[in-house]
Amino acid sequence: MSFIWVCVKKGLTPCGFQYFCNMDIEVITIGDELLIGQTVDTNSVYLAQTLGPLGLNISRKTAIRDTKDSIISAITEAFSRVNLIILTGGLGPTNDDITKSVLQTYFNCGTRIDETVLQQLKQIFKGRDPELFEINKIQANLPDCAETLFNSQGTAPGMWFEQNGKYLAAMPGVPGEVRAITEESLIPKISQLFKLPATLYKTLTTALIPESLISQKLQNFELNIPGCGLAYLPSHNMVKLRLTRMNPELSTEVFHAYWEKLQEELGDWVFSSEDLSMAEWLIQTAKSNQVKIATAESCTGGFIANQIVQVTGASSVFNGSVTAYDNEVKTELLGVDPNTIETYGAVSAEVAEQMVTGVCDKLKSEIGIATTGIAGPGNGTNEKPSGTIYIAVKFKDQITIQKYLLRGGRMDFMIRAMNTAMKQLKEML
Repeated sequence: MSFIWVCVKKGLTPCGFQYFCNMDIEVITIGDELLIGQTVDTNSVYLAQTLGPLGLNISRKTAIRDTKDSIISAITEAFSRVNLIILTGGLGPTNDDITKSVLQTYFNCGTRIDETVLQQLKQIFKGRDPELFEINKIQANLPDCAETLFNSQGTAPGMWFEQNGKYLAAMPGVPGEVRAITEESLIPKISQLFKLPATLYKTLTTALIPESLISQKLQNFELNIPGCGLAYLPSHNMVKLRLTRMNPELSTEVFHAYWEKLQEELGDWVFSSEDLSMAEWLIQTAKSNQVKIATAESCTGGFIANQIVQVTGASSVFNGSVTAYDNEVKTELLGVDPNTIETYGAVSAEVAEQMVTGVCDKLKSEIGIATTGIAGPGNGTNEKPSGTIYIAVKFKDQITIQKYLLRGGRMDFMIRAMNTAMKQLKEML
């Protein structure tokens, strides 16, 4: 496969559209812990989300064992399909981390000492057990045919191999280190080398509208967007719609007209015309209204608060959360009347209302979200089956309380509760 070099650009154009270039790559993740379910592969998700806007489309990802034969076989097969592989895992200092030695064999390399890495290791282990430094010192020994991809967050550097028009980037498996190497070393390297024709894409979000209904509503629209494609990306009572310019000859003006038409067709079904998570939308909303946020969570156990604090800048608007899983916490910390719980039950609209009022008063916040329900499985009743949840949202003096029946396991329940609460809050606003 030959490359076409034109341009790679990260970020937004003056019109607000992202350039999206097209080249298939493959990701290989190494580790028995991935195959037995002991560790969840978040690196592939991150790489797809980060490299996609650069035009590097992950066409396949493969998880393999920590064995020489498995690694060599996976690399050989991947190189028969693509020219760029990203590999994660197996770069630690212990005997079971064999990736570096296997790559050295595969690419027929000798060994060199990277003085920059060695100096970093000395700084990391300064004042600590000297024996620990000696164990990790081996990580400065790198294949002499590989370029170092510096790791500012850990002891194992990444490596960049290039041979006969084929490229391989190897990184450790620790997610934080993958992020650091990708953003500080890998992306700059890729941006120097790979330049492909750019395409436009834009994404919007819908909430609590089934994918089938959206598809039905957009049948005529999809038949009348020559040069573009529409992708449906459903997840936990949300559906993202991505409009992509498939024909590079299509003008930006026509693409923009299609985008406006898509939003017009969907109307109130559009939750956000940007590719935002629900927590990102909430932070933006609070900032634009110059208000603070607080949550009171029973059945979601702090999940909503956890999602909020993962957003950069959350500290400017998020005051805090009370995880009121036990009824006594509801009464003592949130001021829920025990008689209300006795009369209506902890899972009720009345309790949800008092929870959201209490947390806003206690944490001095204008936006409040409260959840009380039965995550299940198996502990519901005929009147209140598993999946039942009451969500109360508050904005200044306004409060709305809604009852929902959410499906799925406990984590599905929490994600859907988060998305549903944001939709309810937006409708109130």
